[in-house]
Amino acid sequence: MNFNRRFSAALRFVRGLVIAFACALILFVNATPALAIGSTPSQPSEGETRLNDIYKESQDSLRPENALDADKVIERANEGLNEVQKDADVHQMNRPENSRQATSAAEQVQRALGKAVDKVTGQD
Repeated sequence: MNFNRRFSAALRFVRGLVIAFACALILFVNATPALAIGSTPSQPSEGETRLNDIYKESQDSLRPENALDADKVIERANEGLNEVQKDADVHQMNRPENSRQATSAAEQVQRALGKAVDKVTGQD
């Protein structure tokens, strides 16, 4: 009988330690910054100049003398992605030209339906 009391008291103590450890683990895991494991390394100075240029051009486009000039806005927008960003980071965007290995949603649905039909008909 005495053994059961000591065992249950020790079990309660261990259970409390496990709960405290789990709470601490959750707290510290959520407090650490996310790791960009799969990203490619970049040069911080390289991105800063492009951002400064984009910021400067956006400030220029907000000036009153540029705000109502629609022809200039259209001309600059046709140079790239949009009036302000132009062609910055256009090589990083996903387009049909650089996404040959990607499958469309229609292809994925056809493949899934084909697998389902094969399982139903027993042609697996």
